[in-house]
Amino acid sequence: MSMLKSTLLAAAATVAVASAAQAADPIMPMPVTPVAPVVDPVYDWSGFYAGVRVGGQNDTVDTDWLIGGELGVNAQWDMFVLGAEAAVDAVFATPDTYAYGEITARGGVAFSEVLLYGTVGYGSDFDAAGGVGDHILAGVGVEFAATDSISVDGRYVYGWEQSGAVGASDIHKFTIGANFHF
Repeated sequence: MSMLKSTLLAAAATVAVASAAQAADPIMPMPVTPVAPVVDPVYDWSGFYAGVRVGGQNDTVDTDWLIGGELGVNAQWDMFVLGAEAAVDAVFATPDTYAYGEITARGGVAFSEVLLYGTVGYGSDFDAAGGVGDHILAGVGVEFAATDSISVDGRYVYGWEQSGAVGASDIHKFTIGANFHF
């Protein structure tokens, strides 16, 4: 065999062996980093809060405007919320302005930033001469968490008159307010 043929055969054998050796190495794909799931943050209604509110209180005679404040506490388990609240309102009635206080319990269902609740309790006009009397209270409300520490609350409460005092009557109370959560 000629030298040229031997050289070509040796070169072809070298290329064939090198190609076979390279083909034996597995090609590994780049590792895939799993994408972290996007978790929608759930608002936690647990804790203390304080707020202000405005609204109207309607008895059998008049609709009077009110402004007040409230202090409360909530506890949340999964989507269920239980709480207690104390509030005092200045009711601007004709001819007298009087204070109306209430102590209520509330329970509801939270859908992250929205809380739908029912409330029951007791309210009194502190024996005001022009007041509406004492009441068993029941109502419904909705509260929306605008930020991590501020919520907006709207509610309706009906009050069944209990005192039997002259001039006392059932009431309808509508309020809207803002609460600061601690």
